[in-house]
Amino acid sequence: MPARDRYHHGDLRAALVTAGVAAARDGGEAAVSLTRLAGAVGVSPSAAYRHFAGGIDELLVAVGDVARRELADLVRRRVDAVTEGDHVGRFRASGAAYVEYVLTEHGIFEVACRHDRGRDPEADPFALLQERIDRLAEVGLLRDGVGRDEAAMTAWSAVHGLAVLLTEGPLQRLPAARRDALVDAALDTVERGLCVQV
Repeated sequence: MPARDRYHHGDLRAALVTAGVAAARDGGEAAVSLTRLAGAVGVSPSAAYRHFAGGIDELLVAVGDVARRELADLVRRRVDAVTEGDHVGRFRASGAAYVEYVLTEHGIFEVACRHDRGRDPEADPFALLQERIDRLAEVGLLRDGVGRDEAAMTAWSAVHGLAVLLTEGPLQRLPAARRDALVDAALDTVERGLCVQV
């Protein structure tokens, strides 16, 4: 059976997303091309475009959704590994998980950052950070005068900015031990700025 006849019942779209994710992991956004991916899964470019009416941008959003779901899953796992009553520890774990994911999956993370218009609302790691902030506020560990939205945006900016510097900027050449120490120091700074010290 010719390769182009293998896909039925809508699974060509899923196959193209899977191929796009693999390409992005290896080479970031530049590696994701509908024409190239169509060849990789054995269909014509026109068949691929029929499944992505919005063209490459629509495919990149779908690839980014995979990254956002993976990041959210990692955040949940790292948070769940911390004792339930350790609210500050769980907050820190969410930030550490963010940096961890960016360091290990920089290519697909790049796509997620650049292509989020029209993304799946269920793929939202930022909502998990907001949950951690809300929990800190509920148990009286968020500093007086610090709003929940302000705290979430501050924490997100800190870990996102550091992660990008560690993967794209001058900090990418740091030895692993120095990098890990810098992540801890950044989390310390965020904790001191947002949390009541007990």
